[in-house]
Amino acid sequence: MKKFWINTAFLGLTLLGSCNEDSLEGNDFEMEETADEDTYFLIADQQNNEAHLINYAGDELFNWDFNSNLGNDINMLSDGSMLVCLKDNNASITYGGYGGIFRKINADQSFEWEVSYSSSDYTAHHDVEYLSNGNIIFPAWGEISQTEAAEEGFGGSYNLNPESIIELNPLTQEIVWEWHAMDHIIQELDETKANYGSIAENPNKIDVNYNYQTRNNGDIMHINGLTLDEKNNLLYLTVNNYSEIWVLDHSTSKAEASTNSGGNYGLGGDLVYRFGNPETYDNIGKSTLNNVHYPNLLKSGNMLAYANSVYGNQSEVVEYELNPPYNLVAGQDNEPNVVWSFTDNDLYSSGLSSAVRMKNGNTLIAEGRDGTLWEVTDGGDTDWFYKTNYATIWRAYVFYADDPAITALGF
Repeated sequence: MKKFWINTAFLGLTLLGSCNEDSLEGNDFEMEETADEDTYFLIADQQNNEAHLINYAGDELFNWDFNSNLGNDINMLSDGSMLVCLKDNNASITYGGYGGIFRKINADQSFEWEVSYSSSDYTAHHDVEYLSNGNIIFPAWGEISQTEAAEEGFGGSYNLNPESIIELNPLTQEIVWEWHAMDHIIQELDETKANYGSIAENPNKIDVNYNYQTRNNGDIMHINGLTLDEKNNLLYLTVNNYSEIWVLDHSTSKAEASTNSGGNYGLGGDLVYRFGNPETYDNIGKSTLNNVHYPNLLKSGNMLAYANSVYGNQSEVVEYELNPPYNLVAGQDNEPNVVWSFTDNDLYSSGLSSAVRMKNGNTLIAEGRDGTLWEVTDGGDTDWFYKTNYATIWRAYVFYADDPAITALGF
Protein backbone atom coordinates (compact mmCIF):
# COMPACT_ATOMS: atom_id res chain seq x y z
CA MET A 1 0.00 0.00 0.00
CA LYS A 2 1.26 3.50 -0.83
CA LYS A 3 1.87 5.92 1.99
CA PHE A 4 -0.62 8.76 2.28
CA TRP A 5 -2.13 11.10 4.83
CA ILE A 6 -5.81 11.92 5.00
CA ASN A 7 -7.52 14.64 6.98
CA THR A 8 -11.28 15.04 7.14
CA ALA A 9 -11.30 18.44 8.78
CA PHE A 10 -11.50 20.21 5.42
CA LEU A 11 -13.84 19.43 2.54
CA GLY A 12 -14.93 16.12 4.00
CA LEU A 13 -12.05 13.93 2.84
CA THR A 14 -9.08 16.05 1.77
CA LEU A 15 -5.58 14.73 1.21
CA LEU A 16 -3.12 16.98 3.00
CA GLY A 17 0.25 15.50 2.29
CA SER A 18 2.36 12.41 2.47
CA CYS A 19 4.54 10.71 4.99
CA ASN A 20 6.85 10.19 2.03
CA GLU A 21 6.66 12.72 -0.80
CA ASP A 22 7.90 10.23 -3.39
CA SER A 23 5.03 7.91 -2.61
CA LEU A 24 2.47 10.26 -4.16
CA GLU A 25 4.06 10.56 -7.61
CA GLY A 26 1.67 9.71 -10.42
CA ASN A 27 -1.19 8.71 -8.13
CA ASP A 28 -3.25 11.91 -8.17
CA PHE A 29 -4.58 10.80 -4.77
CA GLU A 30 -6.77 8.08 -6.29
CA MET A 31 -7.73 6.19 -3.19
CA GLU A 32 -8.95 3.09 -5.02
CA GLU A 33 -5.46 2.60 -6.45
CA THR A 34 -3.62 3.03 -3.17
CA ALA A 35 -5.83 1.45 -0.56
CA ASP A 36 -6.98 -2.10 0.08
CA GLU A 37 -10.71 -2.23 -0.60
CA ASP A 38 -11.08 -5.45 1.43
CA THR A 39 -10.02 -3.82 4.72
CA TYR A 40 -12.55 -2.22 7.08
CA PHE A 41 -12.21 -0.32 10.32
CA LEU A 42 -14.75 -0.44 13.15
CA ILE A 43 -14.72 2.78 15.17
CA ALA A 44 -16.21 3.27 18.63
CA ASP A 45 -17.28 6.93 18.41
CA GLN A 46 -17.72 8.29 21.93
CA GLN A 47 -18.71 11.79 20.91
CA ASN A 48 -21.72 10.77 18.84
CA ASN A 49 -22.57 7.54 20.70
CA GLU A 50 -22.27 5.54 17.51
CA ALA A 51 -20.15 2.90 15.83
CA HIS A 52 -18.93 3.29 12.28
CA LEU A 53 -17.58 0.79 9.79
CA ILE A 54 -15.36 2.68 7.37
CA ASN A 55 -12.77 1.97 4.68
CA TYR A 56 -9.42 3.57 3.95
CA ALA A 57 -11.13 6.44 2.11
CA GLY A 58 -13.20 7.20 5.18
CA ASP A 59 -16.44 6.15 3.51
CA GLU A 60 -19.01 5.02 6.04
CA LEU A 61 -20.22 1.57 5.02
CA PHE A 62 -22.34 0.75 8.06
CA ASN A 63 -23.51 2.72 11.07
CA TRP A 64 -24.90 1.83 14.47
CA ASP A 65 -26.74 4.62 16.33
CA PHE A 66 -27.20 3.38 19.88
CA ASN A 67 -29.68 6.08 20.94
CA SER A 68 -28.00 5.93 24.34
CA ASN A 69 -24.75 7.21 25.76
CA LEU A 70 -21.89 4.91 24.87
CA GLY A 71 -20.20 3.31 27.86
CA ASN A 72 -17.04 2.74 25.79
CA ASP A 73 -16.60 -0.74 24.32
CA ILE A 74 -18.19 -2.31 21.26
CA ASN A 75 -17.74 -5.86 19.96
CA MET A 76 -18.82 -6.95 16.49
CA LEU A 77 -19.44 -10.69 16.62
CA SER A 78 -19.11 -13.28 13.87
CA ASP A 79 -22.86 -13.24 13.11
CA GLY A 80 -22.76 -9.49 12.47
CA SER A 81 -24.35 -8.65 15.81
CA MET A 82 -22.95 -5.95 18.06
CA LEU A 83 -22.31 -6.20 21.80
CA VAL A 84 -22.12 -2.72 23.24
CA CYS A 85 -21.59 -1.09 26.64
CA LEU A 86 -24.03 1.73 27.38
CA LYS A 87 -24.34 4.17 30.25
CA ASP A 88 -27.00 3.66 32.90
CA ASN A 89 -28.53 7.10 33.45
CA ASN A 90 -29.13 6.16 37.10
CA ALA A 91 -25.67 4.74 37.79
CA SER A 92 -24.32 5.49 41.27
CA ILE A 93 -20.61 5.32 40.34
CA THR A 94 -19.86 7.57 37.40
CA TYR A 95 -16.12 7.88 36.88
CA GLY A 96 -14.88 8.19 33.33
CA GLY A 97 -15.77 5.07 31.35
CA TYR A 98 -18.78 4.07 33.43
CA GLY A 99 -21.46 1.97 31.81
CA GLY A 100 -23.85 -0.39 33.58
CA ILE A 101 -25.85 -1.68 30.61
CA PHE A 102 -24.97 -4.28 27.97
CA ARG A 103 -26.98 -4.69 24.81
CA LYS A 104 -26.67 -7.25 21.99
CA ILE A 105 -27.88 -5.82 18.70
CA ASN A 106 -28.52 -8.12 15.74
CA ALA A 107 -27.25 -7.42 12.24
CA ASP A 108 -30.73 -6.18 11.28
CA GLN A 109 -30.51 -3.68 14.20
CA SER A 110 -33.10 -5.48 16.34
CA PHE A 111 -32.27 -6.08 20.02
CA GLU A 112 -31.52 -9.65 21.07
CA TRP A 113 -31.10 -8.90 24.76
CA GLU A 114 -30.19 -6.19 27.24
CA VAL A 115 -28.86 -6.69 30.76
CA SER A 116 -27.89 -4.30 33.53
CA TYR A 117 -25.10 -4.51 36.07
CA SER A 118 -25.67 -1.31 37.98
CA SER A 119 -27.06 -0.50 41.43
CA SER A 120 -26.37 1.73 44.40
CA ASP A 121 -23.44 -0.56 45.27
CA TYR A 122 -21.77 -1.31 41.92
CA THR A 123 -21.46 -0.24 38.30
CA ALA A 124 -20.00 -2.06 35.31
CA HIS A 125 -17.58 0.01 33.28
CA HIS A 126 -15.34 0.37 30.23
CA ASP A 127 -14.96 -3.02 28.60
CA VAL A 128 -16.81 -6.24 27.86
CA GLU A 129 -15.85 -9.47 26.11
CA TYR A 130 -18.22 -12.03 24.62
CA LEU A 131 -16.98 -15.52 25.48
CA SER A 132 -17.30 -18.72 23.45
CA ASN A 133 -19.79 -20.09 26.00
CA GLY A 134 -22.12 -17.13 25.42
CA ASN A 135 -21.27 -15.43 28.70
CA ILE A 136 -19.99 -11.87 28.98
CA ILE A 137 -17.14 -10.74 31.21
CA PHE A 138 -16.49 -7.18 32.34
CA PRO A 139 -15.00 -5.00 35.11
CA ALA A 140 -17.13 -3.30 37.75
CA TRP A 141 -16.59 -0.78 40.51
CA GLY A 142 -17.86 -1.46 44.00
CA GLU A 143 -18.38 0.87 46.95
CA ILE A 144 -16.65 0.69 50.36
CA SER A 145 -17.02 3.39 52.97
CA GLN A 146 -13.97 5.16 54.36
CA THR A 147 -14.50 3.36 57.67
CA GLU A 148 -14.71 -0.05 56.00
CA ALA A 149 -11.66 0.74 53.86
CA ALA A 150 -9.67 1.72 56.95
CA GLU A 151 -10.49 -1.67 58.46
CA GLU A 152 -8.69 -3.16 55.44
CA GLY A 153 -5.62 -1.00 56.10
CA PHE A 154 -6.39 1.60 53.42
CA GLY A 155 -4.76 4.94 54.17
CA GLY A 156 -6.97 7.26 52.12
CA SER A 157 -9.49 9.62 53.69
CA TYR A 158 -12.28 8.85 51.23
CA ASN A 159 -14.63 6.08 50.20
CA LEU A 160 -13.06 3.35 48.10
CA ASN A 161 -14.31 2.00 44.76
CA PRO A 162 -12.34 -1.21 44.29
CA GLU A 163 -12.46 -3.35 41.16
CA SER A 164 -14.25 -6.59 40.50
CA ILE A 165 -14.45 -8.81 37.43
CA ILE A 166 -17.84 -10.35 36.69
CA GLU A 167 -18.66 -13.18 34.30
CA LEU A 168 -22.38 -13.16 33.62
CA ASN A 169 -24.77 -15.37 31.70
CA PRO A 170 -26.80 -12.67 29.89
CA LEU A 171 -29.80 -14.95 29.33
CA THR A 172 -30.23 -16.07 32.93
CA GLN A 173 -28.35 -13.10 34.49
CA GLU A 174 -26.51 -15.57 36.72
CA ILE A 175 -23.03 -14.59 37.89
CA VAL A 176 -21.03 -17.67 36.97
CA TRP A 177 -17.60 -16.37 38.03
CA GLU A 178 -16.35 -13.34 39.92
CA TRP A 179 -13.16 -11.86 41.27
CA HIS A 180 -12.78 -9.03 43.76
CA ALA A 181 -9.53 -7.11 44.14
CA MET A 182 -10.11 -6.50 47.86
CA ASP A 183 -9.77 -10.24 48.49
CA HIS A 184 -6.16 -10.03 47.35
CA ILE A 185 -4.69 -6.89 48.86
CA ILE A 186 -1.70 -6.29 51.08
CA GLN A 187 -0.62 -3.20 53.00
CA GLU A 188 2.24 -1.95 55.15
CA LEU A 189 0.47 0.83 57.06
CA ASP A 190 -1.39 -1.01 59.80
CA GLU A 191 0.28 -4.05 61.32
CA THR A 192 -2.85 -4.88 63.32
CA LYS A 193 -4.68 -5.98 60.16
CA ALA A 194 -4.63 -9.52 58.81
CA ASN A 195 -3.48 -8.31 55.38
CA TYR A 196 -0.40 -6.58 56.77
CA GLY A 197 2.83 -7.77 55.18
CA SER A 198 5.82 -6.98 53.04
CA ILE A 199 4.79 -5.76 49.59
CA ALA A 200 8.16 -6.68 48.11
CA GLU A 201 7.96 -10.22 49.43
CA ASN A 202 4.41 -10.80 48.16
CA PRO A 203 4.41 -9.99 44.43
CA ASN A 204 1.12 -11.82 43.87
CA LYS A 205 -0.73 -9.40 46.16
CA ILE A 206 -2.05 -5.90 45.35
CA ASP A 207 -0.76 -2.98 47.41
CA VAL A 208 -4.00 -1.19 48.24
CA ASN A 209 -2.04 1.92 49.24
CA TYR A 210 0.15 2.14 46.14
CA ASN A 211 -1.20 5.51 45.03
CA TYR A 212 -3.65 6.66 47.70
CA GLN A 213 -1.63 9.80 48.50
CA THR A 214 -1.87 11.05 44.91
CA ARG A 215 -5.57 10.24 44.43
CA ASN A 216 -8.56 12.33 45.48
CA ASN A 217 -11.27 9.74 44.84
CA GLY A 218 -11.87 6.04 45.36
CA ASP A 219 -11.07 4.95 41.81
CA ILE A 220 -7.57 3.91 42.79
CA MET A 221 -7.17 1.06 40.28
CA HIS A 222 -9.24 1.89 37.18
CA ILE A 223 -9.30 -1.29 35.13
CA ASN A 224 -10.15 -0.15 31.60
CA GLY A 225 -9.62 -3.26 29.50
CA LEU A 226 -9.69 -7.04 29.68
CA THR A 227 -8.90 -9.99 27.44
CA LEU A 228 -9.53 -13.64 28.26
CA ASP A 229 -7.10 -16.16 26.83
CA GLU A 230 -9.54 -19.07 26.74
CA LYS A 231 -6.85 -21.55 25.68
CA ASN A 232 -4.78 -20.98 28.82
CA ASN A 233 -7.68 -19.72 30.98
CA LEU A 234 -5.81 -16.54 31.81
CA LEU A 235 -7.44 -13.14 32.15
CA TYR A 236 -5.41 -10.00 31.30
CA LEU A 237 -6.41 -6.62 32.77
CA THR A 238 -5.07 -3.15 31.96
CA VAL A 239 -4.98 -1.28 35.26
CA ASN A 240 -4.60 2.38 34.35
CA ASN A 241 -3.88 3.92 37.75
CA TYR A 242 -1.28 1.26 38.56
CA SER A 243 0.20 1.53 35.04
CA GLU A 244 0.46 -2.21 34.69
CA ILE A 245 -1.21 -5.33 33.34
CA TRP A 246 -2.51 -7.91 35.80
CA VAL A 247 -3.02 -11.58 34.95
CA LEU A 248 -5.60 -13.74 36.75
CA ASP A 249 -6.21 -17.48 36.76
CA HIS A 250 -9.69 -17.85 35.30
CA SER A 251 -9.73 -21.62 35.94
CA THR A 252 -10.67 -21.04 39.57
CA SER A 253 -14.15 -21.59 40.94
CA LYS A 254 -16.04 -18.63 42.38
CA ALA A 255 -15.07 -19.76 45.85
CA GLU A 256 -11.40 -20.26 44.95
CA ALA A 257 -11.22 -16.85 43.26
CA SER A 258 -11.80 -15.22 46.66
CA THR A 259 -8.86 -17.07 48.22
CA ASN A 260 -5.15 -17.59 47.59
CA SER A 261 -5.39 -21.29 46.68
CA GLY A 262 -6.93 -23.38 43.92
CA GLY A 263 -7.00 -23.18 40.15
CA ASN A 264 -4.33 -24.19 37.64
CA TYR A 265 -1.72 -22.04 39.37
CA GLY A 266 -2.69 -22.94 42.91
CA LEU A 267 -2.96 -19.24 43.78
CA GLY A 268 -6.72 -18.80 43.76
CA GLY A 269 -7.50 -15.20 42.84
CA ASP A 270 -4.06 -13.79 43.64
CA LEU A 271 -2.22 -12.34 40.66
CA VAL A 272 -0.38 -15.03 38.72
CA TYR A 273 1.60 -12.41 36.80
CA ARG A 274 1.89 -8.65 36.39
CA PHE A 275 4.04 -6.41 34.23
CA GLY A 276 4.61 -2.88 33.04
CA ASN A 277 5.40 -1.15 36.34
CA PRO A 278 7.35 -3.20 38.91
CA GLU A 279 7.32 -0.20 41.25
CA THR A 280 3.79 -1.22 42.28
CA TYR A 281 5.20 -4.13 44.26
CA ASP A 282 8.60 -2.67 45.16
CA ASN A 283 10.40 -4.81 42.61
CA ILE A 284 13.28 -4.39 40.20
CA GLY A 285 12.94 -4.13 36.42
CA LYS A 286 12.21 -1.42 33.89
CA SER A 287 8.83 0.30 33.84
CA THR A 288 7.41 0.31 30.32
CA LEU A 289 3.91 1.66 31.02
CA ASN A 290 2.61 4.96 32.35
CA ASN A 291 -1.17 4.72 32.10
CA VAL A 292 -2.30 1.95 29.79
CA HIS A 293 -5.21 0.83 27.61
CA TYR A 294 -6.31 -2.35 25.85
CA PRO A 295 -4.49 -5.63 26.60
CA ASN A 296 -4.66 -7.00 23.04
CA LEU A 297 -3.56 -10.65 22.96
CA LEU A 298 -2.23 -11.56 19.51
CA LYS A 299 -2.46 -14.92 17.75
CA SER A 300 1.29 -15.28 18.28
CA GLY A 301 0.75 -15.19 22.04
CA ASN A 302 2.35 -11.75 22.33
CA MET A 303 0.44 -8.75 23.63
CA LEU A 304 0.02 -5.20 22.35
CA ALA A 305 -0.76 -2.40 24.79
CA TYR A 306 -1.19 1.34 24.38
CA ALA A 307 1.03 3.17 26.88
CA ASN A 308 -0.66 6.55 27.09
CA SER A 309 1.96 8.73 28.76
CA VAL A 310 5.17 6.76 28.86
CA TYR A 311 7.16 9.78 27.63
CA GLY A 312 5.15 12.50 29.33
CA ASN A 313 2.97 13.99 26.60
CA GLN A 314 3.84 11.24 24.15
CA SER A 315 2.36 7.77 23.82
CA GLU A 316 3.88 4.47 22.78
CA VAL A 317 2.52 1.18 21.54
CA VAL A 318 4.37 -1.75 23.10
CA GLU A 319 4.45 -5.41 22.09
CA TYR A 320 5.38 -7.85 24.84
CA GLU A 321 6.60 -11.41 24.42
CA LEU A 322 4.50 -13.53 26.77
CA ASN A 323 5.43 -17.05 27.81
CA PRO A 324 2.91 -18.69 30.15
CA PRO A 325 2.86 -20.47 32.52
CA TYR A 326 4.03 -17.57 34.66
CA ASN A 327 5.99 -17.34 37.85
CA LEU A 328 6.35 -14.15 39.90
CA VAL A 329 9.49 -14.14 42.03
CA ALA A 330 10.17 -11.51 44.69
CA GLY A 331 13.35 -9.52 44.04
CA GLN A 332 13.73 -10.86 40.50
CA ASP A 333 13.14 -8.97 37.24
CA ASN A 334 9.77 -10.40 36.20
CA GLU A 335 9.19 -8.08 33.25
CA PRO A 336 8.56 -9.65 29.82
CA ASN A 337 10.70 -8.81 26.80
CA VAL A 338 9.58 -5.88 24.67
CA VAL A 339 9.90 -7.18 21.10
CA TRP A 340 8.47 -4.18 19.24
CA SER A 341 7.35 -0.65 19.96
CA PHE A 342 6.27 2.47 18.14
CA THR A 343 6.16 6.10 19.15
CA ASP A 344 6.13 9.45 17.41
CA ASN A 345 6.33 13.06 18.50
CA ASP A 346 2.74 13.51 17.29
CA LEU A 347 1.35 10.38 18.96
CA TYR A 348 -0.35 11.27 22.22
CA SER A 349 -3.61 10.49 23.92
CA SER A 350 -3.91 10.85 27.67
CA GLY A 351 -6.70 8.27 27.73
CA LEU A 352 -8.67 5.82 25.57
CA SER A 353 -6.76 4.39 22.52
CA SER A 354 -5.86 0.97 21.15
CA ALA A 355 -3.52 -0.99 18.92
CA VAL A 356 -4.31 -4.05 16.79
CA ARG A 357 -2.15 -6.15 14.47
CA MET A 358 -3.28 -6.33 10.86
CA LYS A 359 -3.02 -9.21 8.36
CA ASN A 360 -0.25 -7.42 6.47
CA GLY A 361 1.87 -7.30 9.63
CA ASN A 362 1.27 -3.59 10.19
CA THR A 363 -0.26 -2.20 13.37
CA LEU A 364 -3.40 -0.05 13.47
CA ILE A 365 -3.28 2.53 16.25
CA ALA A 366 -6.26 4.55 17.42
CA GLU A 367 -5.10 7.79 19.04
CA GLY A 368 -8.24 8.12 21.09
CA ARG A 369 -8.54 11.69 22.28
CA ASP A 370 -7.36 13.04 18.92
CA GLY A 371 -9.68 10.89 16.81
CA THR A 372 -6.77 9.80 14.62
CA LEU A 373 -5.85 6.44 13.08
CA TRP A 374 -2.30 5.39 12.29
CA GLU A 375 -1.14 2.37 10.31
CA VAL A 376 2.52 1.72 11.00
CA THR A 377 4.90 -0.90 9.68
CA ASP A 378 7.11 -3.27 11.62
CA GLY A 379 10.00 -0.98 10.74
CA GLY A 380 8.30 2.07 12.23
CA ASP A 381 7.16 3.80 9.04
CA THR A 382 3.71 5.39 8.89
CA ASP A 383 1.80 3.90 5.94
CA TRP A 384 -1.47 5.64 6.68
CA PHE A 385 -2.48 8.58 8.84
CA TYR A 386 -6.17 9.44 9.02
CA LYS A 387 -7.67 12.30 10.99
CA THR A 388 -11.31 11.26 11.37
CA ASN A 389 -14.40 13.37 11.95
CA TYR A 390 -14.83 11.67 15.35
CA ALA A 391 -13.45 13.76 18.21
CA THR A 392 -12.86 10.81 20.54
CA ILE A 393 -12.36 7.15 19.66
CA TRP A 394 -12.51 4.49 22.35
CA ARG A 395 -10.91 1.85 20.13
CA ALA A 396 -10.61 0.88 16.48
CA TYR A 397 -10.78 -2.71 15.24
CA VAL A 398 -9.85 -4.20 11.86
CA PHE A 399 -12.07 -6.46 9.76
CA TYR A 400 -11.66 -7.94 6.30
CA ALA A 401 -14.02 -8.77 3.46
CA ASP A 402 -13.84 -12.49 4.21
CA ASP A 403 -14.69 -12.09 7.92
CA PRO A 404 -18.04 -13.76 8.74
CA ALA A 405 -19.15 -10.58 10.54
CA ILE A 406 -18.71 -8.53 7.37
CA THR A 407 -20.53 -11.13 5.28
CA ALA A 408 -23.39 -11.15 7.78
CA LEU A 409 -23.80 -7.40 7.32
CA GLY A 410 -24.42 -7.96 3.63
CA PHE A 411 -21.10 -6.92 2.10
